[in-house]
Amino acid sequence: MGIPVAIPAKTDAGRAEIETRAQRLPTALRSLLLLVDGQRGAVELDAIARRLHAPADALAQLAALGLVTASDVAASHSAEDAGAISEPRSDADAQRHLILYALMTDATRAHLGLVGGYLTQLKLERADDAAALEALLPTLQAALTKARDAAVAAEIIAGIRAAADTGAGAA
Repeated sequence: MGIPVAIPAKTDAGRAEIETRAQRLPTALRSLLLLVDGQRGAVELDAIARRLHAPADALAQLAALGLVTASDVAASHSAEDAGAISEPRSDADAQRHLILYALMTDATRAHLGLVGGYLTQLKLERADDAAALEALLPTLQAALTKARDAAVAAEIIAGIRAAADTGAGAA
């Protein structure tokens, strides 16, 4: 029998808020909502919230708004499992994730539209770290090329890579 660990996840309302920004959340709360993925524990998210200068009760506020919910997952007593659940990601990775997610979401919304960008947006939502988002840059570039043209797509992707400091090479 393990110790229950709260793992916050976005609700349907939380995913809708990411898309529509209808509730006009403060930047720190929105950034935290972006990072809620059903895999990071509440301890890790609270640590990230502090670095984002979010209120101490940021997760509770998101839950009160119906944007996140927490499920209890039984954690094993092994030190290896506990470390995997509660080890916070680096500040640099969290920042790169936020930057990549914001820029890639904005490019999707601006250039692919609601219908055309739906599948791309779903992939972005499922990416749980900066490396996963980086891996989606070629997919986004292909979608942008199809919707606009190769030069525009390459310029957008180069700007995203530069802002997130992920390397200048575009696929």
